[in-house]
Amino acid sequence: MLAAMRELALLDLNVRCKQTGLNLSAIREKHGEYLTPLLVEDSEKTAIVYLLQSISEQPGVVKLWSEEVTPVKAQKLPFVMSRVAAFGPIMKRTFQNGEQGPTLNTQGLTEKSFAERGQQNTRWAAYFREMHNTLFCSHMLVFADQSYSIGAGQIDPHVLAAAIRLIPEKKTVFLAVLDSVGRWPGECSEYHAYLSQTLANKYITSSAQAYNHAHCPLCGATDVTLYPNLRGTGINFSNMDRIGAFPNLDVKQGWKSYGLCLDCADLLYVFKNHLLTQQFTGFVAGDKALLLPSLLGNSDGRRQFLIDWRKYINAINDAGNKIGSHENDLLDFVRDRDDSQVVVHILWATFGQVVDDVRGVVTDILPSRLRELSKINRDLNHWQHPLAPRYPLEDATFDLNLTLLLALLKRPGGKRAAKANDSSQLFAIKRQLVEAIYHGVPLGTATAGLWRELLITARWRLDDIADSGNFGGLLYEGYSDKGNKKIHYWTLAGWMKHLARLLYYLDSIGVLPMAAPNTEPLHFEPSLAALKPYFQSGSGLNTREKAFTFLLGILYGKVLQVQAARGVNVASNALTWLKRLNLDGRDLPELYCKIREKLLNYGVEASADVRAIVQDLGRLGGQSIGDTIGLDQTVTCYFLLLGQSITVDVLPSKIKTTEE
Repeated sequence: MLAAMRELALLDLNVRCKQTGLNLSAIREKHGEYLTPLLVEDSEKTAIVYLLQSISEQPGVVKLWSEEVTPVKAQKLPFVMSRVAAFGPIMKRTFQNGEQGPTLNTQGLTEKSFAERGQQNTRWAAYFREMHNTLFCSHMLVFADQSYSIGAGQIDPHVLAAAIRLIPEKKTVFLAVLDSVGRWPGECSEYHAYLSQTLANKYITSSAQAYNHAHCPLCGATDVTLYPNLRGTGINFSNMDRIGAFPNLDVKQGWKSYGLCLDCADLLYVFKNHLLTQQFTGFVAGDKALLLPSLLGNSDGRRQFLIDWRKYINAINDAGNKIGSHENDLLDFVRDRDDSQVVVHILWATFGQVVDDVRGVVTDILPSRLRELSKINRDLNHWQHPLAPRYPLEDATFDLNLTLLLALLKRPGGKRAAKANDSSQLFAIKRQLVEAIYHGVPLGTATAGLWRELLITARWRLDDIADSGNFGGLLYEGYSDKGNKKIHYWTLAGWMKHLARLLYYLDSIGVLPMAAPNTEPLHFEPSLAALKPYFQSGSGLNTREKAFTFLLGILYGKVLQVQAARGVNVASNALTWLKRLNLDGRDLPELYCKIREKLLNYGVEASADVRAIVQDLGRLGGQSIGDTIGLDQTVTCYFLLLGQSITVDVLPSKIKTTEE
């Protein structure tokens, strides 16, 4: 993945400087004005710059004037913060509590620093000598048509002090020095060379120093200096602070495991700070992730991919970002590409000043698979099936980012459920499910984990209903129509219908089959006409045991409905029969008896429709009633709740009785 990040950053730099195929060394040498601003603080946040320049016709005289910092000029002001001497000939003139800065003490340290750099045997020595002469060896400053004498016996000991004092703004502004021919610091290749070497300090630590004459494991460069502090790039996939991570358990040997050459380190820094958050992060299954394209094919094709991607992002931004969040990312863009052009990797991590604490990875997602999923998503968002939600929730829409996994596995309860929603087990299952969906492979052994998390979520929803007393959510989807405002919201019944749609989706894409291979189809037709559509393909009702449990769930829902209408405390009565979803097939006979007893007591079996379902239960149960109902906890609870969720659709509150 680091190689893909490196390549994207290099491609981006080539596009910025309108070149093709340049390596970073060439860009640093010939187009440093595009690279250096990306390695330092954003200069566009400061609105005004004051400029100093020696007047060539008047030796010792320096002029001072101000300009607005435009995006073009910001590139010429690669500012680096320093708490002691100024890093270079770009400083910030501050104004705080009525005092201007930098202080005279800091100015003195800057004078000493510039003088020392001017004496070194480096490419930038002559440049710093000129900067030193302008700031500290001149005798007059011209500003706003006035001349100010500088030096011994004057108000200001040098030009830098005079400029800081005379700038009138009572806010932070830039103060920069131009060279004798009028070049801004960001236009001087020798200053870029100085910055590239000096800024490399962020890629080392006091205990893990640079190592010379080595081989870069990322780009293959030989006889280069390696910098071991990967964290300094802002990407810390291998934690530098983890003692014992290095050969021989010695942090000083860190370069052997994680060392990168300066060009690679700078490219990763550019990717993290200027590409990642702006272009390559999104939400997958509800969790923030890096969406990383790994480009294939020839160099022209890779370059064109990045150009097209930037146009796509700009078009979305120009449209006011009105496109849905799931449309505004890389997956939708990549799906229309060819498999020979690109694959996508997904990485979940903590995104802050540093990208670290990697939680999960899915690699090599093909565009052709994304196209296939897009078509299935469109169909499933308009699923025509009796089990389909009547009031679909927007956050459960099928999209390439699999946003609905967050909605369907989220436990209600706000802060009370925060820890449960952030559990490592829940995330692990989501990651495995995402991988299976994107790769088109069976979920396999992770299936048990998915059902475990779904059952946990269902228990949270039942507890939430019991606590709130909103028992309508057991039977009705969440819908409110007040005036012209229609609101859809989550209930247990609605959640079950959305879950049924998800399971159909997983079956249709080969991730979680509803039936085992070679399973004989169920030959059963319910007596009640309203029930017949539910037994069509897509419901998962493919065995007599499942059908029995489903029908029993409908009658259980009827008991809940009647008890709620009669003012019975459902939470301490019928709701307890579910044993917090700790039921399996062996518990169904007892549950059947309780339901029948209540239906008789409430006179509900006077309904012809209810009696038809009771008769169908007898047809399905037959000799199976007893301990031979071999359904596990997962299947039992799912079909019970599924039947409960359609009770009001099949058995509305006003039903015909025999007498009627």
